[in-house]
Amino acid sequence: MDEEKRFSKKGWLSQTPEGDLLLVNENGEAYKVNEAVVAVWNMFEDKTVADVVGEVAEQINRDPAELREAIEQLAAKLVEAGLIG
Repeated sequence: MDEEKRFSKKGWLSQTPEGDLLLVNENGEAYKVNEAVVAVWNMFEDKTVADVVGEVAEQINRDPAELREAIEQLAAKLVEAGLIG
């Protein structure tokens, strides 16, 4: 994943009648997610993955190195799903 590329969230957040969280891309495809995924998705406003790693690490008081791989993988899935770009 390009370290310098800036991403912004796309699509919108929705909820099923049962209360499950859904991220919906611009094609209307919905993905069931949890609150942690929504929190990370919301951080992508003209930011690099490294920016988001740093913000998450600061919020939960963890070493960014511990979080980098998981957030990079999540960002790649969000790009693939059309939820950040």
